[in-house]
Amino acid sequence: MALLQLTNIEKILGDRMIFKDLSFTIDRGERVGLIGDNGAGKTTLFKLITGAVVADMGERSIARAATIGMLDQDPTFDLTNTLIDEAELAFKDLHDLAHDLRDLEHKMGEVEGDELQKVLDKYTDEQHKFEEMGGYAWRHRLEATLHGVGFEDKDFEKLVSALSGGQRSRLALAKLLINPPELLLLDEPTNHLDIAGVEWLEDYLLNYSGAVLVISHDRRLLDKVTNRIVWLTQRKLRSYVGNYSAFQTQREVEVLSQGRAHEEQKAAIEKEQEYIRRFGAGQRARQAAGRKKRLVRLLGSDQIVEKVTNSKSMHLKFGTEARVGDRLLRVEHLSMSFDGKQVWKDVHFDFKRGERVGVIGPNGSGKTTLLRVLVGELDADDGEIRWGANVSIGYYDQKLDDFDPELSVIDEVLTGVDGYTDRQLRDALGTMLFSGDDVEKQMKLLSGGERARVALTKLLLQKPNVLLLDEPTNHLDIKAAEALEQALRIFDGSLLIVSHDREFLSRATKRLLVIDPPNVNDFEGSYDAWVHKQQEAKQAAAAAKKSSSKSPSKPIQAKPANAPARPSAAPAPLPAKHSNKKDNPYARRFGKLSVEQLEAQISETEIALGESQQRLSSSTALRDPAKLKQVQRDVDTLSKTLRELEEEYFARGRQ
Repeated sequence: MALLQLTNIEKILGDRMIFKDLSFTIDRGERVGLIGDNGAGKTTLFKLITGAVVADMGERSIARAATIGMLDQDPTFDLTNTLIDEAELAFKDLHDLAHDLRDLEHKMGEVEGDELQKVLDKYTDEQHKFEEMGGYAWRHRLEATLHGVGFEDKDFEKLVSALSGGQRSRLALAKLLINPPELLLLDEPTNHLDIAGVEWLEDYLLNYSGAVLVISHDRRLLDKVTNRIVWLTQRKLRSYVGNYSAFQTQREVEVLSQGRAHEEQKAAIEKEQEYIRRFGAGQRARQAAGRKKRLVRLLGSDQIVEKVTNSKSMHLKFGTEARVGDRLLRVEHLSMSFDGKQVWKDVHFDFKRGERVGVIGPNGSGKTTLLRVLVGELDADDGEIRWGANVSIGYYDQKLDDFDPELSVIDEVLTGVDGYTDRQLRDALGTMLFSGDDVEKQMKLLSGGERARVALTKLLLQKPNVLLLDEPTNHLDIKAAEALEQALRIFDGSLLIVSHDREFLSRATKRLLVIDPPNVNDFEGSYDAWVHKQQEAKQAAAAAKKSSSKSPSKPIQAKPANAPARPSAAPAPLPAKHSNKKDNPYARRFGKLSVEQLEAQISETEIALGESQQRLSSSTALRDPAKLKQVQRDVDTLSKTLRELEEEYFARGRQ
């Protein structure tokens, strides 16, 4: 059943046609990847789906009562909220519904007859909605989602105003996933996630019951999650069954078939034109005239097979001038801390000429910091960094903010490089898809993808023999990322790359520095080899745990008679009547329970509450006012118990 349908959509922005005769349908439960060049209109299509942008022509229809949620690239928050308070706003509707249910529960004890039946009917409807929206498990889902996108418990009380841009993007993603809509629109959701966060998102989407439409340059995510790819090209959408790898295979066959059909049709047309030319005025003039009419109709129809033309792509070729020795870099005893937190400690590694090294680790582990220390932008607390002779470093900063916003593109590229003519600069920018008046645009007017291409152009012109790249694919579309991969494969220098793009890492690097604070582990092998090793370690650990759980317990050894008695654990002291401690677990109803016991109690109480709520609306309870009031008291008691259990559980988690 169609959840969303777009029919013959046309949209013009300024003097540019974005969509023409664009049609698209997505059914319930589908997971669709949306791909296309930067600037093709993917984000505009999302806004058209949500209604934020209105089509000039065509129809947009959405299933009745269907909800749509979109991950906005520029989310807005209440900056005075803490992170956890802002995230809880995603449950506003659930909070309101829970409040209505409590009011209805109390009202049941106050009315009778037909009025009671009306209240019960309304209660049943709202209870069903409440359970569909997550019911009493909302707090668990809230914290699990925040953990999934990379937040820790210690982050929950931070003010939104103190969060970085990446953290705000992750908060926006969490708020969207906490209260999932029937159609989920994700625009580059992996940009600010580390590898663990991306893998968590993949698992989440695989189990998502609604429909998903995702824009992403992460080819592995598209391969794992999607079952259809739609390609935005030439102002229309073309649909391909399967994941991204399936799309690539189908596209290769399509290009070959279209090229062959174009050549065959072209030869047939030329043959007809030759016949018309030769016999247009002779005995076969009548036949020639008929063929001419048919040819004119063909040339004016949509049956013409167009020549295969690939959309423009970047053409990078990083050159080097100075040659360096075999030992490029030596790092010894390197340590770094921020605000009393040890980022990494006593780090040692060598970096040799020609090596391609990837740097991975969780968000906040100091990956970018390591690059900045190596290029001299930051000073480490301790340790030594020794670069070899004739080293020329090209550094790509993922923030892309080291530009003068008032300069034109061509003037910005000119800063920091010498010896290039205007023609050479324009040619270099042309390889990065800046042509004509594009080179005169001010930097402050450029998109993230355009700024990324400017930064890469500057690296091309600098001709470094060492490239340090910090998340270079973040703002690139798939085609541009593949072009960068190809350029790095033939680069004659050395590479040190921070990235969470797993496909990019697997293709561009052959060795890893894995940051696991405060350690930096050196892994001699590709990213895929590292993943395989991690999986083997997990399987071995699981097998060992299973084996130990099956092994017989050791017999209790009899204590020698002359052995000194071990002092028994002192009983926990009762809280003093006038204790000055802010937090005393023994003063709370469930303060003595462990976290595991709390989880079990919460689960049992939720089940009991659900059963009591069902009895509340049963025909037996309706016929017996005394029983109805008793069940109502049970519901009130269990609701209060559940709230206290949850408060204890989350208070324990934040200690």
